[in-house]
Amino acid sequence: MNQHIAITGKLNLSSVIGFLFFFLLIPDLVAAQVISVPETDLKSRVVISPYAQAVPNDSYTFISVSHPSLDTALTQIGVGLEVIGMTTLVDNAAGRAAIFTVDAGETHRIFVANVSHSTVNSTIVDSKTHLIFTVDSAQFGNIRAVGLNENPASSTVVNGVRKFSNLSQLDFWGVVYIESSGTGFAMEFLGDAHDSTVGRNFGPSRLEGLDGNSTGVARGIN
Repeated sequence: MNQHIAITGKLNLSSVIGFLFFFLLIPDLVAAQVISVPETDLKSRVVISPYAQAVPNDSYTFISVSHPSLDTALTQIGVGLEVIGMTTLVDNAAGRAAIFTVDAGETHRIFVANVSHSTVNSTIVDSKTHLIFTVDSAQFGNIRAVGLNENPASSTVVNGVRKFSNLSQLDFWGVVYIESSGTGFAMEFLGDAHDSTVGRNFGPSRLEGLDGNSTGVARGIN
């Protein structure tokens, strides 16, 4: 009888220890899974496009995000991209967003389309293709992408080169595609590699992160 009680006591103690360990681990597990685009007032962390649309039997929005492997870029850059001003099928922060990591040399595709679209649906999804579905009515809005790195000016030195994981290291491209005519119009993105000055050094000057400020004296281009 005493032996049975001792064994039971050991099992209960093990269960308690295991539960406490799991309980302490929960915050790390939750933090590792970003389900919505984080809020930020750092313009150096944001890429925006002023217009997007999804209209039933008429049009959808396509966006690509590429990692062109700039000398100043880390090999992995986390992105949270969301639609603003549209009613999505799951109309909350997670339903409006696509969260992904772009590796060096990769291109990720994001489609914003009405949920009833015949070809833009779950059959085209893979590890680099993401869908944001809107409700079945005409939706008009804009796009906001945020870098998951909370300190975009921070860098990691690799082989003597400072490398960043901010969105100025990526290339955003997009189009609102009109299906009936097979045409569309390009989207303008502000804040990505097209606008970045990172990596362009003039003499001894050193450009810091995304803000465009430099240290040292500019001596022109040789």
